[in-house]
Amino acid sequence: MMVGRNIETRPSTRSRRGDRVMLKVEHLSRTKSLPSPQAVMLRDLSFEVRSGEILGLAGLVGAGRTDLVRAIYGAEPFESGTVYLEGKPVNIDSPDKAIELGIALVPEDRKQHGLFLTHSVRRNLTLPSLKQLSRFRYFVDRTAESALIGRFKKDLRIRMENEDAIVGTLSGGHQQKVVLARYLAMKPKVLLVDEPTRGIDVGAKAEVHDLLRQLAQSGTAIVVVSSELPEIISLCDWIITVKEGRFTGEMAAADATEEKLMKLMTLGAGEAHVHHPVN
Repeated sequence: MMVGRNIETRPSTRSRRGDRVMLKVEHLSRTKSLPSPQAVMLRDLSFEVRSGEILGLAGLVGAGRTDLVRAIYGAEPFESGTVYLEGKPVNIDSPDKAIELGIALVPEDRKQHGLFLTHSVRRNLTLPSLKQLSRFRYFVDRTAESALIGRFKKDLRIRMENEDAIVGTLSGGHQQKVVLARYLAMKPKVLLVDEPTRGIDVGAKAEVHDLLRQLAQSGTAIVVVSSELPEIISLCDWIITVKEGRFTGEMAAADATEEKLMKLMTLGAGEAHVHHPVN
């Protein structure tokens, strides 16, 4: 009734895991020099994500999920460990380097880290793609730029007056679609998505999920960070749980329940509650 159409939550019924490992992380750690007081220690984290797979990182707020994807993206440092892209070790020391290699990050906070709110949809959407849209190195092909914006406006159903509308005037859901479109335009090999549907309505949420599924079907490897367990279960193929900078368990999404995931997110593997007697 809110959005004017039926919204379906489709559970993940099959694994899309391909044969080719796109991103592999081995023994990534950061325990000594934290970049901020809010940063979380990362303790010997290893995982891989394959072509066409959507991997979910589930955990409570402050578990270290965002710290991990930002470290992979080069936005935060880590002390030890190796990141492999398509089987080759890479040194990603900045987001520029990550983008150059084909890794994109949709950040958790679109207003602080994802958008230039006082600038146009045009500038926000095409910024990382200007090299591909340029002629003679220095001049942007406005026709190609407008065609790119028009394609994503149609495919993502971004509601805006025109491509020069100020992105801060759009609703939260359409702002999120602009951020997603920016990185989809890069055609990334690996897409890291942090809280992809936070603060958007149920209709826009379903559209974002469909978009990520379509992207996975095209061969992109996707890592999704989400605090919403129904989202993780319905969207992802494989789920890893995180607590205090450690991985505490993993399972296929088809086998996951909210109860199983919450137990691993709060207790961790092999842990148990200790009930103290009340005096």
